Amino acid sequence: MTLPRLTHHPGMTNEDYHALDAISPSRLKVLAKSPYHYFDKYLAPDRESQEPTLSMQVGTATHTQVLEPHLWDQTIAIKPDDAPSRPTEKQLIQPARTGTKAYDAWLKACDNRDWWQEFDSNNAGKLLLSAKDAAKAKAQAAAILAHPAASHLLRMDGVREPTYTWSDQEFWLMCKSRPDFHTLDRKFVCDIKQTADASEDLFSKTISGFDYHVQAAWNMDAIGAKMFFYICVESLRANPTTANHCVVAVRPASEAQIDAGRRRIRSAMETLADCIASGKWPGYGDRILDPIDLPHWNKD
Repeated sequence: MTLPRLTHHPGMTNEDYHALDAISPSRLKVLAKSPYHYFDKYLAPDRESQEPTLSMQVGTATHTQVLEPHLWDQTIAIKPDDAPSRPTEKQLIQPARTGTKAYDAWLKACDNRDWWQEFDSNNAGKLLLSAKDAAKAKAQAAAILAHPAASHLLRMDGVREPTYTWSDQEFWLMCKSRPDFHTLDRKFVCDIKQTADASEDLFSKTISGFDYHVQAAWNMDAIGAKMFFYICVESLRANPTTANHCVVAVRPASEAQIDAGRRRIRSAMETLADCIASGKWPGYGDRILDPIDLPHWNKD
């Protein structure tokens, strides 16, 4: 396999990486649903901005604490437990009469507004987490770093959170990759995954459901790696506060899984190139589709 000619972007932030207009595994996952879904999310002139979910935010914080702990204070802000509620626009409308309960409530809302303006100004550009969610991220990170196999891999000489771009030589599409970690010799790639269940049976279903095998093959082939490791962290409690409240499993991706990911990638790239060339982005289809059945595991 011919390796792509990579351009490394040292110091690029996660936010800037996601802003890059280039093909990535997450985009191919959307394309797998239908080309129209892809167009609406990434190309439509009136496309909606994408806000990260709470789970994604906690995952980002966990990654930061494991891979770039020196950036925690620079990139993450913790909302104090006693922080006032943010006032609504309606609450900030000044009542006509003074000396009333409504007026007193307005004064309180103004104080709350001033508190949040100062807090937001001091933490502009940072990821805002509650103290509970920040504690969860740190607990997950501590569990990963305390795990013998995970810590051994992550303490090898390597590169953390690198961003690479390249032009695909077959389809002439701009591509990007941001593996969590790879060794300096580029033999091993590691990806940290927070998951509800890290057991072999259920995590394999998670891999399939979230197309992690596509991401694994993509990141491996970008740098010519030999092995891909999932570093899975599972919280045993709703609000973990220490490493003892989490469990970690390090699972190498099988060759069959990587091959399946490669097949998905090639099929998706062909579809995407065809859509770009034709300017047509079909959805589920304009005709009556085949009869729909139950999933394969439910054939009662």
